[in-house]
Amino acid sequence: MVIKAKNLQDAEELLHSGISKVELAYDIGSDDFFRLASRWCDRGARITKGNEHFMVQIKGMSIPPNH
Repeated sequence: MVIKAKNLQDAEELLHSGISKVELAYDIGSDDFFRLASRWCDRGARITKGNEHFMVQIKGMSIPPNH
């Protein structure tokens, strides 16, 4: 299932909450795009261009144990 984000903060919150596929359903600026890419691609995310918007997809994101 794809969840749509309406701004950068919304996208960040969705990704942090564990949603694995987020559509950036807004016109993202270059600064925000590179900020998002540097933060999430280091964690294994992949950003692709869909028909209208960019898609951020995280595969195999594991949550570390809480000791």
